[in-house]
Amino acid sequence: MMHKNRRWCVSTVATPEDLARMLTQQTWTLCSGFVVAGHERYLFLNDATHEDGAGEFAIVVFDGKQHVQVESVTFSWCSTEKAESYIRQALAGAMDKNDFACPVQPRLDTPERHSRCHLCA
Repeated sequence: MMHKNRRWCVSTVATPEDLARMLTQQTWTLCSGFVVAGHERYLFLNDATHEDGAGEFAIVVFDGKQHVQVESVTFSWCSTEKAESYIRQALAGAMDKNDFACPVQPRLDTPERHSRCHLCA
């Protein structure tokens, strides 16, 4: 993750299909993060540098002890089908052992606790 001081507001999405549509067809505030219901270990955190730029999301897994970034995907450059494929691979654990995986310390909020920040204002 490029943004060590960013705080993400993490919302739950019902299905991988819903998340794929959301990440490929919408622009998100820089503090947006998502989990898929039933797969709360996997975080999709907006790692873009600007709302009008490429929609880059860090894929982070919590292994029970620490958060580990296992991938980074530019979902705004993907078709919905390709994005869903990446999401399903991540949720199945296929990305967990990537050579470049590294521990990270994301600052996470729930929507209730996040309120508004300078990134979502």
